[in-house]
Amino acid sequence: MKIVDEKGKLFGIINIIDLIVLLIFVLLIGGGVKRMKKNPAAIAETKKAIITIEVADIRTPTVEGIVIGDPLYHYDKGEKIGEIVDKKVEPYKEPAENADGKWVLSEVPGKYVVLMTVEADVKENPDVVIAGGEQIRIGTQFKLKNKNVAVLGTILGVEVQ
Repeated sequence: MKIVDEKGKLFGIINIIDLIVLLIFVLLIGGGVKRMKKNPAAIAETKKAIITIEVADIRTPTVEGIVIGDPLYHYDKGEKIGEIVDKKVEPYKEPAENADGKWVLSEVPGKYVVLMTVEADVKENPDVVIAGGEQIRIGTQFKLKNKNVAVLGTILGVEVQ
């Protein structure tokens, strides 16, 4: 019995081209499964972290709704990010043209910026820090909520302890 017969079939069973296509397909599926099973949170260890979050352009009721000691959750996933341990309130400023024609930052009446410090349990590995099921990176924005407020916050700092 020949390895390749006169019809071009390997051992008389399958065409060589079909075998190559089938092998490529199996390798692609195997690589995809291996890549999908790699979960950065699964190999990460849990640590405490201090996350600084800025919430800008908000009114007085929202400022009053951000209470020290309250938990903070991811808006869409509902997973707890951490607990608010500190809050600083500053006036909100926007660029505006003054009488001389120069652009300056001027305060907007009734609008505020809140800098929250959140203590969180995070999962950390060499590639990523995860809190509340989300990758936490400086500059990213998240919709956050608790029992009083729902806001859009920007991550200003992450300090893993």
